[in-house]
Amino acid sequence: MLTTKSKICFFGESNVGKSTLLSLLQGRNVKTERKPTIGLEIENSYLNGQKSVIWDLGGQEHFKMMWQDFMKGAGLSVLVTDSTEENVQKTKEIYEKFSRVIRSKVIAIANKQDLPGAMSAEDIQKRLGIKTYGMSAIRSELRERMKEILEYELYSD
Repeated sequence: MLTTKSKICFFGESNVGKSTLLSLLQGRNVKTERKPTIGLEIENSYLNGQKSVIWDLGGQEHFKMMWQDFMKGAGLSVLVTDSTEENVQKTKEIYEKFSRVIRSKVIAIANKQDLPGAMSAEDIQKRLGIKTYGMSAIRSELRERMKEILEYELYSD
């Protein structure tokens, strides 16, 4: 039986790389074409040798109303941003809107750090007010780092 600590939710605006981060974590080849998540995707993964379930929540506007229900029972919620000024502002608005209904620990992933003009994870953390890790989901060599971030944040208080 899964404990609440075993559920992780990735959420954020559309096209920030939530599904690509999940592919990176799972060791799959990352596709370069954009394919929006319809509703949500749920996958099993192993973190710290324990089975975890990762929920990748669709970021389109018409799915956001369901996030509150999808996040119930999560041990960790991962807010994903694409490291641009515009998206970080939208991400901050999402966090402000949902922070009172999220019952889990929340961290942010500042994705697309490889792009020119990307804000640093430190600047994004200051803007959002939550622990933020820099990442580039298209770089397969960062798979272990992504796994370590989730393991650390999921199993530490």
